[in-house]
This record gives sequence, C-alpha cells and structure tokens, in this order.
Amino acid sequence: MSDGVGGDAVALAAARALLRVDTRAEAAAVLHAAVRDLGGRVVEADSGGVTALPTDVSLGVGEPCVVQPADPSEATLLRLRRQLPPLLDDAQAAATRCDRYLRQATRARTDALTGLAGRGEIDSRLDQATSDDVVCLMDLDGFKAVNDTRGHAAGDLALRRFGELLRASVRDVDFVGRYGGDEFLLVFAGTPLAIAEQRMGELVQTWATDGPGVGVSIGVAQVDHRGSVAATAAADRALYRAKRAGGGGVRVATPDDYEAPQS
Repeated sequence: MSDGVGGDAVALAAARALLRVDTRAEAAAVLHAAVRDLGGRVVEADSGGVTALPTDVSLGVGEPCVVQPADPSEATLLRLRRQLPPLLDDAQAAATRCDRYLRQATRARTDALTGLAGRGEIDSRLDQATSDDVVCLMDLDGFKAVNDTRGHAAGDLALRRFGELLRASVRDVDFVGRYGGDEFLLVFAGTPLAIAEQRMGELVQTWATDGPGVGVSIGVAQVDHRGSVAATAAADRALYRAKRAGGGGVRVATPDDYEAPQS
C-alpha cells in the first residue's frame, strides 16, 4: 500500500462508514478497522513500545489505547502519522454526534421530573405486554390541594418522591412510568394477579406512612386475550372506583371494567 492513494482510500472509506454509525462504540470499531487497514494495530496504552501516534484512540470505549505499526517499516510509520490525525478527528466528531442523538432520544423517552419512563416508552411497553403481565394505574390522592396550598414546588417534590418509591418497589424486569400529571403506570412482568395486588397494597401503606401527606389510589388489571389496551382501560376504571371509595386503596378490575363504557 502506498502512503498516498492507498491511505487516502482507507480514510475515505472510514469517513463514509462514520456517517452511518449510531453509537460511540460503532465509531470506535470503524476507527480501529481503519487503523488495521493502514498497517497499524490498536494496543493498550500502557503496553509500551514505539507508537505511531501516542494519542488515545479508544474514543472513551473501554481502556485507553494507542496505535503501533504492525511492521517496523518507515512507510507504515509515515502512513499512520499522516492518516491517523484526521481520521481520529472524524471518529471523535461521529462519536460526539452519536452522544447528542442518544441524549435527545433519552430525553424523549424519559419524564424529566421523575426520571421514570415517559409516555412514548409507556406506549411501547404496553404494545409488548403479554397475558403474563399485570397493568397497574395509580393516582395521587389530594394532589391538587398540595399544589394549591403548598405550591408547585411541593407538588413536584411529591411526584419525585413517589417516583423514587415506585422504582424501588419493583424488579428490574418490571416497568414503571409517569402516565401524565399525577398518574403513574406500572407493568408487572410475568406476575400473578394476587401477587400484584399484594405488592400494590404494600405500596399504598408505605406511601401513607412515608409520603408527604397525600395518599395513592391504584387500579390493577391482568392482561388477557383482549390485550393491553383493554387491560389499561380496565385498570383505569378500577382506579377510579378506588378514588370514589375514599382513596388510599387498591381495586382489582372486574369483568365489567374490561367492557367499553356505555355512550
């Protein structure tokens, strides 16, 4: 491979590949492949030896690493010294772009106040629900009064604290999100209905003891052959039966709750 034409072709191919990467790790993989095509090898930064460019080329993925020529020829060393700096710049720019897109995507999926999943992620999880799942909808009791009498900062604090309790009360395989306002949604994965009801009863009691003076009402519904949309609607009707009963309790959806409301 000549230093000019061959090295330029490798750099051009890498630049094109970097336009298509979606993650920082993919950008690092393109960079390291180009290093090999240029006659170099990526080694750990503390491995010693003569390096063609004593600059970290890990892009922040894994341990720091640098580039050594695969053979001791002067041509390989010159090619790496010529081609690697602009190639590294392109890879770093691609990695930064990927990070920016990832942050934007994360913000779109996450509720900014509580850090729980947002509405888009909730809809996606419900689309994947199976008959082993249980949907729980919950609404804070007296939340409007907190905002009206103690201010929105107090209301926001209540939402954050409830979000923290909710997250701490479930397994990694379960799903929690803020449905909107002071409503939250939880999906128990592969959980018997009776266990879900029990867990929600424990949550109600913990929140009543440790919460900021507001209760929580919860509706619970098993996903069945009618799907997650019907189960979510049933949980919503069960929730409002809990609210009408005075709040601070759990109601399990009845067969009637799964039926469409009468017009």
